[in-house]
Amino acid sequence: MSVLSPSRARLVFAAFLTALSAMLVNPAPASAHAVLVSSTPGGWQLLGDSPKEVSLRFTESVDVGLAGIRLIGPRGNDIAGLGAPRHPEGKQDTVSVRIPETLANGTYTVSWRVVSADTHPIQGAFTFSVREATAPASAEASATGNGVAAVLYGVARWLATAGFALLVGTAFVIAVCWPGARARRGIRRLAVVGAGTATAASVAALGLYGPYASGGSLGGIVDPAVLGATVDSRIGLGLVTRILLLGITSALLVRFLRRDETEGDLPTRQRARRGVLVLAGAGVLAATWSLVAHGAADTLAPLTVPIGLIHLAAIGVWLGGLPAIAVLLRSGDITAMRTAVPRFSTTAGICVLVVAVTGLYQGWRQVGTFSALVGTTYGWWLLGKLALVGILLGSGAIARRWVHRHYGFEVATVTEKRRAKRGPETAEVGRFRKVVVVEVALAVALLGVTATLAAAEPARAEQERLTNPPKAAAGPLSVAVPFDAGGFHGKGQVAMVLTPSKVGKNELHLAVLDPVGKPKTVPEVRAELRLAAAGIGPIPVKLVPGGPAHYVSLDVGLPMPGEWELAVVVRTSPIDQTTVRVPVNTT
Repeated sequence: MSVLSPSRARLVFAAFLTALSAMLVNPAPASAHAVLVSSTPGGWQLLGDSPKEVSLRFTESVDVGLAGIRLIGPRGNDIAGLGAPRHPEGKQDTVSVRIPETLANGTYTVSWRVVSADTHPIQGAFTFSVREATAPASAEASATGNGVAAVLYGVARWLATAGFALLVGTAFVIAVCWPGARARRGIRRLAVVGAGTATAASVAALGLYGPYASGGSLGGIVDPAVLGATVDSRIGLGLVTRILLLGITSALLVRFLRRDETEGDLPTRQRARRGVLVLAGAGVLAATWSLVAHGAADTLAPLTVPIGLIHLAAIGVWLGGLPAIAVLLRSGDITAMRTAVPRFSTTAGICVLVVAVTGLYQGWRQVGTFSALVGTTYGWWLLGKLALVGILLGSGAIARRWVHRHYGFEVATVTEKRRAKRGPETAEVGRFRKVVVVEVALAVALLGVTATLAAAEPARAEQERLTNPPKAAAGPLSVAVPFDAGGFHGKGQVAMVLTPSKVGKNELHLAVLDPVGKPKTVPEVRAELRLAAAGIGPIPVKLVPGGPAHYVSLDVGLPMPGEWELAVVVRTSPIDQTTVRVPVNTT
């Protein structure tokens, strides 16, 4: 029952405008979801000799416990015996593996997967060549991870959050709004279901996180090595702590619910003490979510973690208390309704204000600009969450008027006493209960969106990844890029080697290959260079045949350093052609 008085509604709206203005006008930098900055060897780099190790550097620290790096040879075979991923020289933002053997000539694919500081796995792939370029093995399939584990882990996260909300909301209703609810079987069942669901889902999340983060099979759930690596990670520690806290909470809850004495309403001071106790427990439990969320990686904003746990605790009290109120309305207990409904109405209004302010702050830290809000997946999920909150506010306004009309009047005259004793008509209570049931359904959807946002790549990180991809390494360039010109036999690869890839005279070797790496004869191939930052180009590159499907240019002039673009146009039929574009970093 998300209800707001007009004054509280104005406060929420003012907070929204203030936070939104700060978000769009003065965005602050936030750190979340690591992005690959550079690698050694560099992407598309041609090496004169076999490297001793592969190293990757990210924008923030990453966890190597569940990291995986594969080196795939020119024939698609995995290079065996790679060393375990490690932080070289203690650099937490860098991961490297040792290569145990001298690599043969050809193009190699590095497929990597690590865990970001905000506990979410990130992955990618790049290629480099040793002494000569060949058709690279595909790394796309190897970097996709385990989709089943990801889905199951997401479900477990949602169930844990929903169970937490149900437990906290029901406990708060019993402690503050309706002390006599403890004697109701339906209320006791809600509390037990909430605690049990949160505990079981957290245990499942602990087992599923290893396969989810490492991209392994579901067999990792029972693999001691994978489970050990999970427990050693930050999210593993958070999950273990949460499970222990939920175990203690469940034991105390069972003891409390088994007490035989019945109680009516309690003095205000005693209800306040109980409410503070419930909120304190909710805050401690919420910390096990907040400490492993996106905000935990935001080192520039120390308030992000406490604001995150306050946000989750307020959601728990507000949305988790709705089912208990629905049970009350179904009971027909007029005395209890007159006491509990207005109290929860006031509590829900305060929680809505807290959720609005803290939620907008979190959105500001993870989004920051209007373009990120409407141009990223995270931004659209956040807009969906705001839409659901808006619908709940509208529903709450209806509920607020109903509560004020039936329970907000002063009981002074005999008529008012009779009206208070009689309560609202059964049909009116039934209609109001339907409003609450709709709010419960919306709350379930809102918790689902909240859990999705917790697992999604933050908008800032997505924009940084899309607008600032890893640049081509300086030095000799070696790359094989697939293409699809359309039509029959329109697919293939363009393999390019540019040496020394420096300012001045360069040599370009270009081969057109079919999808399996064999020479592919096409009607036309042409190339050109551009330096967009300086407005230079296009500069045509004169190609001469050098063999079957092989083209050579011995005098490719690069007049100045910068991030050049080499564009190769491949025509596979009179009407089908495509353009392959490759960055060339010159020094």
